[in-house]
Amino acid sequence: MEFTPAQAVEMVKILGATLRRAHLPVSLVCCDAANWADALGYSAAIEADPAADRLVRTQSGHTYGGFATQPLPTDNPHTWMSEWNPNGNTWNEAWDDGSGWAGITIAESIHNALAVANNSAYVYWTGASLGATRALIQVPDSGDGVAVSKRLWALAAYSRFIRPGAVRVAADASDPALKVTAFRNRDGSTVLELLNEATTPLRTSLGVARGARATTYLTDETHSLDRTGTARVTGGHLPANLPARSLTTIVLSR
Repeated sequence: MEFTPAQAVEMVKILGATLRRAHLPVSLVCCDAANWADALGYSAAIEADPAADRLVRTQSGHTYGGFATQPLPTDNPHTWMSEWNPNGNTWNEAWDDGSGWAGITIAESIHNALAVANNSAYVYWTGASLGATRALIQVPDSGDGVAVSKRLWALAAYSRFIRPGAVRVAADASDPALKVTAFRNRDGSTVLELLNEATTPLRTSLGVARGARATTYLTDETHSLDRTGTARVTGGHLPANLPARSLTTIVLSR
């Protein structure tokens, strides 16, 4: 479907009013533009119209034209990167082979969507499919068993531990090659995601709450969200060794 931001605003008001009259418990998501740059314009149009803005619960966009590079221009807390996967029809299980299908590419995409564009949700397309596929899992045309890509483990590193209702908390790093995000779950646990984009290992020290129990998981070419250690935080600092081109997940709990 093709429509302008102005047409999207008018459609939202028509559809929203129709749903309310029918007493249907349906929330509106708008506008799923194919590229994030286009989504900015649709979001701005919705935000500028008070009637449409009241009707839209979630503002959204896709990232087929490139990673999300800035937040949508809205004060709505519900903003989603609502669809993306790499282009092409290739089955690739690699973590870091320089291709757009690599697992580390998905990790970079998730980091940008959450930390740079400040999204509250990230939706990968698609989970499983047949043949040469960009999905997370390849289902054979016949026979048993499935093939699993590193893309799945990149997504799992975030989705397994960052649970619905979590909030992102401040986190940063002095080294530009280290991308860091942190989230606090409703159960009080804190999840740190450390994406080392450098071609060399990094050693860092994390400032975290004293007494916390830290469980570490590693995803890279030879690890698939493998548990690599546990530690009790003393002195408010947790040392971390981050292999080159890797994603390290640290879960802090009491």
